[in-house]
Amino acid sequence: MNRKRQKRSGATMVEFAIVANLLFVMIFASMELARINMARNLAQDAAYYAARVVMVPGATAAEANAEVDRIMGTLLNSQGYSSSVNDLDFDSDTVEVTVTVDMKKIALFTPMFMPQTKVDYTAKLRTERYEGFFEQ
Repeated sequence: MNRKRQKRSGATMVEFAIVANLLFVMIFASMELARINMARNLAQDAAYYAARVVMVPGATAAEANAEVDRIMGTLLNSQGYSSSVNDLDFDSDTVEVTVTVDMKKIALFTPMFMPQTKVDYTAKLRTERYEGFFEQ
């Protein structure tokens, strides 16, 4: 029995067409999830560093918001996050800075991976206020 081997022209193209779709979805999903993780870590750092800026006497909430904008602006546009600071006055014992990231607005390719997710990070620090005069 002498069989001739049939040519398989086009088999590689068909296999690539089947596998490429899954491969591209995996690559884009990995990139999207890496960006979301980076935004999450950046929001956590922005809340902490902004709280550090305003823990000293005389600091204002505008300074904290400016620090959040400076840090978050390295990766995101201003529509993807928001920040809030508790009321600061001379008698404040703590300062709280909250950074909220809307995952739908920061999506790089499509917002299908995290459609309705908002992440809040709050940094709460004690202020450096003088609590009274020393009495002898």
